[in-house]
Amino acid sequence: MSNMSNYPNGFTNGLTIRGMPITVAHPGKVFFVNSTSVLAATDDGVAGADTPSAGTYQRPFATIDYAIGQCTASRGDIIMVMPGHTETVSAAGDIACDVAGVAIIGLGSGTLRPTITLDTATTASITVSAANVAFKNVIFTADFADVADLFTLTATNFHCEDCKFTQTAAAKNFVEIVDTDTTDNSADGLSFLRCEWIEADTATTSLVNVDADLDRLSVVDCHIDLGVNGVLSAIAEVAAGKDLTNVNIRGNYVSRLVAASAVQLITFVDTTTTNTGIAEGNLCRTLDVLGELLISAGTNISQYNNYSTSVIDASGYLLPAADS
Repeated sequence: MSNMSNYPNGFTNGLTIRGMPITVAHPGKVFFVNSTSVLAATDDGVAGADTPSAGTYQRPFATIDYAIGQCTASRGDIIMVMPGHTETVSAAGDIACDVAGVAIIGLGSGTLRPTITLDTATTASITVSAANVAFKNVIFTADFADVADLFTLTATNFHCEDCKFTQTAAAKNFVEIVDTDTTDNSADGLSFLRCEWIEADTATTSLVNVDADLDRLSVVDCHIDLGVNGVLSAIAEVAAGKDLTNVNIRGNYVSRLVAASAVQLITFVDTTTTNTGIAEGNLCRTLDVLGELLISAGTNISQYNNYSTSVIDASGYLLPAADS
């Protein structure tokens, strides 16, 4: 491990290597997590261990939760999770995102992306109680039937980017990806960017279960293909008396082969005009030929250039119809 230079205190006046200025755009620390033996075999490293002296590239932590505990709130710390890393969540809070401003970044591509598996109980979940937490490029997989919630969320500005939600086998599934609590605006700023959730199980409900007023929900450029569960919407189910404001639903592909009375993207129990935001450029697939809707009628959310089809081998048509 002596063949790599280490400068834990950084460079006050910046750094130039062979004439190239090196700029660090974040103020926090970077920690590494790795449960594999690849480093030990090839890079003069050691296997991951949850000890305070670890956390570097060659001497990583073993678990994400331990790494979170070594972070400092709102400093902008980053946890780099190495390719091939695997971790199991068997109970609520086995991974607890309880330090604000931490970004958890998966390294690698395809199946080499870090994988977090939820098993053992329907109540297994990752808890998010600190603001400004993000996951990027991580695979989350269900290894138990009807895991209720992947994330239980009680904090603002939670972000998932380039993540995949999947299952280990048939009849093992997530019911929903995020469940908010019942305190209005406690989950404001929830966002998904370029995520994928393909789930055939009929117990699946929606990407987000909204139990409180929520501002700035964003779902952008995602691929969501879900099994039929009544006439539930694929992106969000909004509880009675609750509203979405400044919602941003753009560029998604959504498929749920409901046969009748489908509301494809967002269902509101109460269709008040206090909701605001936009649904734009979404492509939807259903089997409903009777009364298709993208969003519950009368909710005041603007809709532009969305297309839907309920017919095999047919291109989608503009839904709702253009204003005259």
